[in-house]
This record gives sequence, structure tokens and C-alpha cells, in this order.
Amino acid sequence: MKKEQIIESARKLFTKYGYKKVSMDEIAREANVSKKTVYAYFKDKEELLKYFIFEELDKMRVAVTNIENKKLPFLEMVHETIFTVLKYKKENNFLSTITKEAQDFKNQKIIEAIKILDTEVKQYIKNKLVYAKEHKYIRDCNLDVLTFVIYKVYMALIFESELDSTNIDEKDISNEVFEILKNGILIQGSD
Repeated sequence: MKKEQIIESARKLFTKYGYKKVSMDEIAREANVSKKTVYAYFKDKEELLKYFIFEELDKMRVAVTNIENKKLPFLEMVHETIFTVLKYKKENNFLSTITKEAQDFKNQKIIEAIKILDTEVKQYIKNKLVYAKEHKYIRDCNLDVLTFVIYKVYMALIFESELDSTNIDEKDISNEVFEILKNGILIQGSD
């Protein structure tokens, strides 16, 4: 029970104020426990941050599994999965707060924690591309480069703030990028 109180209090404070501005004293006070109790469960604030990152990864894995269970055609499944995971990352208040804090303050601990998420997403993309290449769904190409391009394109679509001030829907842009990745931009026979 106390551990759950600490976790919920830390999540609330990190989401509201950011990782850097919250102290272990404030977490203890918010959770109505002693600082010693907080340290009994988490050795430091960074361990709490990593707890939340791994919790978010688990939630993303559930979302990915649900999409994979739909048995969509390969490219549609990859597209829907990437879009879902990145949109989840954007809409999650905790992740949005720490991502912004990492960008604004260049806090190494936060950057390292976010890299855990990014590495998982990139590895998922690469694994799907390896599968696609082995099964001849995609042509032979440098999968590391393709993974990077797909990841960066989708990240820009999800996090680019200029989209908020336009009438262009994120899903429409994502679908168009998907079509370009799938079919290219040239009409067959026109060089």
C-alpha cells in the first residue's frame, strides 16, 4: 500500500512539475509517508523515473500486442503500431512532461530514461523490417537506415508542434507518409 502511494504521488508530482523540480522530500510529503519509507522502496529519484519508464513500456507492449492480434497485412500492422505507440507517447502526460523537460534542460538522467523508450521503439521497427526483408515483403536495403528514417518521420509527425496550428490532421499526414514509404512517389514508368 505504501509503495503504491509513493508511486502515485511521484507520478503526480513528476507530471505536474517535472522530474528536476521534485525532491524525495516532496514525494514523501505527498504520499504521507516518511522520507525513509520512500528510500525503503526506491534508492533515489532516478530509480523512480526508470520505474515509470518501464511501466510505460509495458503499456505500450500491450497496445502493440493488441494490434498484432488483429492479423492485419504486414505494412498496415507496422504503420498502425508505430502510430499508436508514438501517439500514446505524445498523449501521455507523464511522458510529455519528461520529454519536454529533457529537451528544455538537457537533463542527462531524463535523456537516458527516454532513450530506453526510444531504443525499444526503434528495435521494434527494425525487427519488423528484418521479418519483412526475410519474407520478401520489402526490397533489399540498409535496415538500420530505414529504421532511422521511419522512426524520425513518425516522431516528427507526432511531436511537431506546427501541426497544432494547421488544419492538417496527424492521421492524414501519417497515412500519406505510409503510402510514400509503401509505394514511393513515382508513377510506374515515369522516370
